[in-house]
Amino acid sequence: MKRFVTIILCIALLASLLAGCTQQSGQTEPSAKPDTVLTPQDEIVSYTVGEIQEFGRNDASVWELLQDLLPNLIVYRGAGGVFQYASIDRSLPQSDYDWSNLVEVSETPREVEYAVDGETVSIKGIDVSTYQGDIDWEKVAASGVKFVFIRLGYRGYESGLLVKDDRFEDNIRGALQNGIAVGVYFVTQAISVEEAVEEAQFVMENIRPYNVTWPIVLDIEDAASATARTAELSQQARTDHAIAFCETVKESGYTPMLYCNIRWFIEKLDITRITDYDKWFAQYFRKPFFPYAFQVWQYSSTGRIDGIEGNVDYNISFVDYGNLPAETGD
Repeated sequence: MKRFVTIILCIALLASLLAGCTQQSGQTEPSAKPDTVLTPQDEIVSYTVGEIQEFGRNDASVWELLQDLLPNLIVYRGAGGVFQYASIDRSLPQSDYDWSNLVEVSETPREVEYAVDGETVSIKGIDVSTYQGDIDWEKVAASGVKFVFIRLGYRGYESGLLVKDDRFEDNIRGALQNGIAVGVYFVTQAISVEEAVEEAQFVMENIRPYNVTWPIVLDIEDAASATARTAELSQQARTDHAIAFCETVKESGYTPMLYCNIRWFIEKLDITRITDYDKWFAQYFRKPFFPYAFQVWQYSSTGRIDGIEGNVDYNISFVDYGNLPAETGD
């Protein structure tokens, strides 16, 4: 009970400070009804008045506050925007990053690096699609971008057709010709294992002419319509499809990766079955809240890069997946 009293007091004190804060996430939250609501373990958590004031100065959201108050649970937004709490499975590979090592290199827009003993060990990256328009890749390279995930395509959420991003060819050639390492991502709407394999094969076919050295990513997220063909898939089915895609990629000699936000990793996929695959985690806070091992963090959708008009996603990678390519393949 002491823990609940502490939380209630903290939230009451923060109410005026956090008024007007809006939800932040790596993707559009929520749609599905959560399976369970877990009761936090009995543990005393306390904050000083100064620490509470610091939350307000940093414009931290209630979500971020709750996660800091409940370090032994996973906090995420479920159906209707209601906060849900999941237990952490300590038997799974855990994230061991020390978030005090995050260094802010730019405030507006916020850009961060991960440094150990004063040395930057993270790798600066972005991800792009047709929505970024015509990109000047020479300027992008000069801005310090070392890797990019390029959208190769998607499956229609109503038609089920496989579609290649109409700027994929221009983007991959431009990035590679300017020494930026490339990975690709595909937005899935597979409703069977066979379709998941088909999506992976579609990716393999289209990257064959190019020197793709970074992961091949399956992008799993909410579709633009509540009636999308995948809307009613079970957690088991979604996980089966993700594994089928990743195994097909792995058999072709590439590194598979899964992209999700926290709700999808915890609620929509069976996290215990996908530990063998690298993860690209999307969450737009001062630090991520994901307790399990991941390799790339997408931390902003409002980045700015010379050579790209408008916003672009900021990413940092904690893994170097390969040497920078010099040119495209034949």
